[in-house]
Amino acid sequence: MIKGIAKYSGLIICALFTYLYLSSFMLQDIYAATTPYATLIIFILMAVVFLGCFDPVQRLKARDKELIAALAAALVGAVNLFLIGSNKGAALIAADNALLLYLAGKVPLSDRCRHFICAVGISLMIPWYAVVRWYYNFNMAGLIFITLMVMGELLMEYAKNYFELYYLKYVQGLLFAVTLLFTICYHARSAALCVLAFGVVWLVLPGLAGKKLYYVLPATVTAGSLVFTLIYTALGQRGMEIRILYKDLLSGRQDIWRELWGAFLERPFTGIGSSYKLKSFFIFEVHNGLLDILVVHGIIVFAFLVFLLVKRLLELKAVGYAFYPEKRIAAAGIYCYLFASFFENCFIVPPYCFIVFVLFEIVLVS
Repeated sequence: MIKGIAKYSGLIICALFTYLYLSSFMLQDIYAATTPYATLIIFILMAVVFLGCFDPVQRLKARDKELIAALAAALVGAVNLFLIGSNKGAALIAADNALLLYLAGKVPLSDRCRHFICAVGISLMIPWYAVVRWYYNFNMAGLIFITLMVMGELLMEYAKNYFELYYLKYVQGLLFAVTLLFTICYHARSAALCVLAFGVVWLVLPGLAGKKLYYVLPATVTAGSLVFTLIYTALGQRGMEIRILYKDLLSGRQDIWRELWGAFLERPFTGIGSSYKLKSFFIFEVHNGLLDILVVHGIIVFAFLVFLLVKRLLELKAVGYAFYPEKRIAAAGIYCYLFASFFENCFIVPPYCFIVFVLFEIVLVS
């Protein structure tokens, strides 16, 4: 444990969020230049936060199952990549997610830090909503709109409660509707569905909290994410041709997922690594967060990370959302990103993995 660092953990989180957010969403050129270093920066700074808040030796002596799972995921992921001769940088994906999922809900985060993060989160709202950036990748644009919406809804909730500006609930509804419209205009179909999923979870979460029916949500975004790729692949083999928002329902992911499932079954324990050369796409892009972990790192790393993810999602079940509307928004945001990962790597890569970590902090830290 590094003495004196714990009191600065909130500042480190704020600084890291600001860097990841602005470097990812301001301009594509900045994103292209900075993204290769993002996983390393997250690992270094969050390792400092971990060592500032916890004594790993004492935790291990106390048989902290979550820490053991996080360390095992990072270690096995690195060993697997070495064994198959893959690009070693992919080890940081497993390590970052293990570290963030372990720390989520455990690091002190003041109200001032939460407000600052939300303010940074809406800082690009005017340029993004005022100008239609058709030259951006539709999927990336959709994820940016989701982020702007979640952060905007959170900031208005804080303002509504602190300043007693209760009319802001109408502005919150307008932001949701406008974001849905923008994702549709961008033909970002998966993002539009995720905005709808955010609205549904936002609406029903108070009724699910504390009830067995809540377990449907974690099951859907974990096991359901993998089952979705299998169903989508099966539809592709049947040759379905349906157009939604001027685009085919089957976008080509069915070929990628069929190939990746086949390659994974040949190396289920070590995974195929990130140096695998796809025959069905010009770059290695899995387009599904949990499938990426499974096929790249193998079933052992996947099991440890899903264990940590499910633990965090189950902790959301006991929150009193009826009394904490900001926690309700943040929890809906978490599920929104997890649903987005049905079609994108999303929550396992920067900046989204860190945004999900921050949302867990908002919900789980008192």
